[in-house]
Amino acid sequence: MKYFPQYAGLVSTPMLVVPSTLYVVAAVLGSRMTTPGKPVCDVKNMMRLYNVAQIAVCGYMTLGLLPVLGWPNFFGIDSEFTEAGEWFVLVHYLSKFLDWFDTFFIIAKGNAKKQLSFLHVYHHSTIGVVWGILLASGNGNGTARYGALINSVTHVFMYTHYLWTSFKFKNPFKALLTKWQIAQFYSCFLHAVLVLSGVFVVETKIDKELAWLQFCYHITMVYLFTFQMAWIPKCYVPLDELDDAAPASSKKRA
Repeated sequence: MKYFPQYAGLVSTPMLVVPSTLYVVAAVLGSRMTTPGKPVCDVKNMMRLYNVAQIAVCGYMTLGLLPVLGWPNFFGIDSEFTEAGEWFVLVHYLSKFLDWFDTFFIIAKGNAKKQLSFLHVYHHSTIGVVWGILLASGNGNGTARYGALINSVTHVFMYTHYLWTSFKFKNPFKALLTKWQIAQFYSCFLHAVLVLSGVFVVETKIDKELAWLQFCYHITMVYLFTFQMAWIPKCYVPLDELDDAAPASSKKRA
């Protein structure tokens, strides 16, 4: 990392490989060791606290990452590297470990068989690695902030929705939430295309090889979310839906 070398250990190769590998192993074992439909423990209040924590952390990141946006250069292509930019990308990277509690709650509720699938485990085990690679190479900054920003905004919407509906309140915007979740992946894919092509602004700050990483990764996400929609109800189910009161087909998770 350029501005925070003291935290370089957080994005070292062992930190990128070992935790994600252990996460996959734990997710697989946890799903197989629990009885479908039989909760391991009551996590309702824990989930509410988790939702509040996610809203706070993602709100903090949203405010810190907003400077990447501009007009007409909406994605902040070729924007300068700053200390603040790297800091908030680092926070975003660390928040990907916090997101693993989503998997824990699914397993703890005894819903792994119907909600934990390849899409869920794939996304949660790889997205942190992608951000870690950017930071480790000194490229977790500049226009790369856009991906962290749009994801942080999405998570503010998501976890506010989960918290609100956990108290059995209705959310009239829940249908729009799923569309927004999918749209974020399309926007990141478009971002990668514009960085690689240099159609509007030529990117000179970030290594083009890393733009290819974003391009390829979001092809997988767009494919899984758009053309494998049947998978989504199995795994991308909001935390409030894990409550027995919520219908299984009413919402989706990203």
